[in-house]
Amino acid sequence: MTTAMQEFSTTGPGPAIGYLDSGGTGEPVVFVHGVGSSSATWRELFAALPSGYRLIAADLRGHGRSAVVPGQGSLAAFVADHVRLLDELGLGAVPVVGFSLGALIGQAIALARPDRTSALVLLNGVGARTAAEQARARERLDVIRASPPAEVARASASRWFTESFAAQSPAVVASEVAIVSSVHPASYAAAYAVLATADLIGEVHAIACPVLLVTGEGDVGSTPRMSAEIHARIPGSRLVVVPVKKHYLHREAPSVIARLISGFLASDPGQLADAAE
Repeated sequence: MTTAMQEFSTTGPGPAIGYLDSGGTGEPVVFVHGVGSSSATWRELFAALPSGYRLIAADLRGHGRSAVVPGQGSLAAFVADHVRLLDELGLGAVPVVGFSLGALIGQAIALARPDRTSALVLLNGVGARTAAEQARARERLDVIRASPPAEVARASASRWFTESFAAQSPAVVASEVAIVSSVHPASYAAAYAVLATADLIGEVHAIACPVLLVTGEGDVGSTPRMSAEIHARIPGSRLVVVPVKKHYLHREAPSVIARLISGFLASDPGQLADAAE
């Protein structure tokens, strides 16, 4: 389907949060993007999702059209921004779809505000990093702090997308590189610091809502092992590893991710099994 998304911004107390909203009376689903990205990253996925949902995608503080907030970010701040948006939209408990840092924020939302979280989809999530993985994350943080976002984005494309997809769909790759290249540098570094240093693996067992984890077999940053570790600790959660794909699953394989999300929200295990094939 083609989804008409409209741009809005919060007007209440706190930093202004830009967001996209398809409107309508369907089930609202909130999408949380990754480090350096924006709500624009969901365009292919939104086009692939079936009708019947009200799609809402916020920009993290300092990203996209959201306000730049001086100082370090934190999981608590991202959770507070999410709840403020729900309050302003008059929404109660909603499904949350989070990608990468957004998946970490999704975990934090479900833990801090279970009353506002009806379901959770964790795309390419992080958790249970080994000592070596922690060191690599800190090294990447140093690079991000010292380099322009455009330089980091260009160097990261091969980590984000498979070589075959980059050759077949260069415009999609270029689009994501452009989004990250335009992010506010300090906000990019602050958000990555949260991703690099926060780990909720010791707490996720307390998440009570239904949870679906999806990751790419070839993701070298948010590895399948990490999703498996999170899955093992959340009772009743489901895990799907998409063969071959890397990090930006929702842009490289939007039809697959759309089927997984819609099947999960409809509680259709068969659709989950079929979607990743």
